[in-house]
Amino acid sequence: MSFFQELKRRNVFRVGAAYAVAAWVILQLLDVVGEILELPAWGAKAILLALVVGFFVALLLAWAFELTPEGIMRESEVDRSESITPQTGRKLDRFIIVALAIAVGYLLLDKFILQNRVEAPVGSPQSAQEAGQGAAPTSVAVLPFINMSGDKDNEYFSDGLTETLLHMLSQLPGLQVAARTSSFAFKEKESSITEIADTLGVAHVLEGSVQKADERVRVTAQLIRADDGFHVWSQNYTRPLEDIFAIQDEIAADVANALGSSLLGTAVLDRHVVDTTDLSAYDSYLKGLEQQAIYSYASLDAAENHFKQALARDTEFTDARLALVRNHLLKFTTGLTAEDEVRAAVDPLIGQVLDKAPDSLLARGFELTLDLMIFDGSRAADEMERKLEELQGLVQQLPSEPEIRIALAQTLAWFSRDEDKAIRVLKDGLMVDPLEPELYRALGRIYVLADRLDEARVAMERSLELAPNNPNSYSTITQLEEEADNLPAALNWTRRASEVDPQDHELAANIALDLYQLRLPEEGDYWRDRVQALAPGSAMARSLEIDRALARDEPQRAIELAAGVIADQIENRRDAFGRAVFHYVDLMLSEGRGREAYEFFLSIRPDIGNDDSLPPDLHGFILTWASTAAMSGFASHETREQAWIRLRDHLDSLGFPWAEDPADPNHTWNYLMMGQNDKAVEHYLEYELNEPLANNLDRHRQPLYAVFAPIYQDPRVAARLEGDAERYAQLRNEVQRMLQGPEWDSP
Repeated sequence: MSFFQELKRRNVFRVGAAYAVAAWVILQLLDVVGEILELPAWGAKAILLALVVGFFVALLLAWAFELTPEGIMRESEVDRSESITPQTGRKLDRFIIVALAIAVGYLLLDKFILQNRVEAPVGSPQSAQEAGQGAAPTSVAVLPFINMSGDKDNEYFSDGLTETLLHMLSQLPGLQVAARTSSFAFKEKESSITEIADTLGVAHVLEGSVQKADERVRVTAQLIRADDGFHVWSQNYTRPLEDIFAIQDEIAADVANALGSSLLGTAVLDRHVVDTTDLSAYDSYLKGLEQQAIYSYASLDAAENHFKQALARDTEFTDARLALVRNHLLKFTTGLTAEDEVRAAVDPLIGQVLDKAPDSLLARGFELTLDLMIFDGSRAADEMERKLEELQGLVQQLPSEPEIRIALAQTLAWFSRDEDKAIRVLKDGLMVDPLEPELYRALGRIYVLADRLDEARVAMERSLELAPNNPNSYSTITQLEEEADNLPAALNWTRRASEVDPQDHELAANIALDLYQLRLPEEGDYWRDRVQALAPGSAMARSLEIDRALARDEPQRAIELAAGVIADQIENRRDAFGRAVFHYVDLMLSEGRGREAYEFFLSIRPDIGNDDSLPPDLHGFILTWASTAAMSGFASHETREQAWIRLRDHLDSLGFPWAEDPADPNHTWNYLMMGQNDKAVEHYLEYELNEPLANNLDRHRQPLYAVFAPIYQDPRVAARLEGDAERYAQLRNEVQRMLQGPEWDSP
């Protein structure tokens, strides 16, 4: 008998056929249930490999063994005359016929029924209901295109192409596009299309790759329907590099056509992705966007240089100009630039954009954002309300601009004292951009303001999870821990933020300040030296020297340093100027030199003594407030009361609703200035003494005693402050022990 005939006799061919059909059915089932079971990509590959290996194993077993009435036996042990291989072969034939019938039935079902469902219009009620958990049928997320260039340095180019495509598609009327940050959150993650769509609330996903080599670029793009994985459209583009702008236009137009011009109302755009045709300018612009997204001291400076290089190549490049405006705003919030510097940089840029495009919503949004971020004592309350109302309208028109939304929320929370509305604004933003860490961070801060600390922690931890390399994610949790009266934890979070962004001198200054307030000068010097090395002339560095002198019990030096800071009217970054002013007036009052302090303030800012109007700037406002404190050392009660009323009325004219908030510490001050000492004591006991000690480490030292003497002399207050002093001593020891840990060995 030939070898071929022996294979037939032993049913090896039949076993192979049966195995192949069974394996095919298994793979079809895997395709259906794999996503339900959330099998990872490697899991499906492992099953396929096992089936392939199993095929050869099955053939070997069919050759070496035989099924007999007594069970499975080695083929060599079976008498040929008693072999039942023919009967086994007929059973295998029946199995193969049934399996093939199932396979043919499935193929017919897929072609004539399931395929019709797949080919249903994108806007059909069925697809709209199923895609992206009820997402609009004309909604899409643009995932970061994969860099296939083999050079990590080209990552900015693929990311930039993604970002500009995303921006272009967002201009299409009727098309909902997931925000940039949320789409980029899935970069380099093995998430399924369904998972991405469900998270972002979209019905479609656009993904692709970019390969840039020499002077040519190859772009591959595909549009996928999320509910069934159907490839609505795909295309390859291989062109000279200078055609990248045309490629972007084509991709956006092809996506629009794929989604259906009848659904979107248009299949083409009336503008290009970016308003430049200069490849070098575009390249610098993309590099700037990459650095800006990192959001650190060093990266924001690098981004600024790239945007300026883009504008040097193309002076009409509006998108680069707006990106530079955004960068200046981020530098201001991070502490890299002062108020006067950001004004001088931003105002001309916004003016240039509005001259060219008067209806630019983004330029106006940035303009209002800056207006609301910077104190303006000449602005009446009704003007503030008008700008706030306009900004609310812009947020509706620019739903994916987190900086503008955050500015609105913060103004509502800190100016209008409407935390609930501010929270709604941010939550609405998270509906549009569910993976934007800055929205979570801002939400956490407002939850802290509303004393909703558990919710604040959830929001802040989510921000940290989404942006583990953003130092702001860490430093925001510092605020939460301080409100929770957990200073050691707060210090640890600030230290971790400093490790992420070692060039941020303010983080080191914050640690040094807390240590100086705990009267740990040697430990504080460790961090103060870092501040001096990074930014020796900064506002934080100069103000910190005053606290250092106090920690070293050098009051006269502290007075001299504070006087220099006041004379120079340093930036009030992190309350650097305000802290110096009130340190000065406290020290001068304790030495009975209240009149001297008052006259010094007037010599620096004569306008604070003007009875007709108060200075409009924040520095003048702070000095006016401090001058009323200085009056406690020499002026009559009536004189001091009149000065306070003038200041209070000015505060009211700006629209700050402090009087409506019973917990506002201004009530204590107001009662004292108005001679209502009993009410001042009760308010201090009920509210200010219940504030976390971590937020006011000097409270037990009875600062501004000349002003607050009626409060400090109350036995109940004295007893509470004595308890604060004991807690302070325990806290000081606890922090001192913590600093001995290995993680504190180097800043």
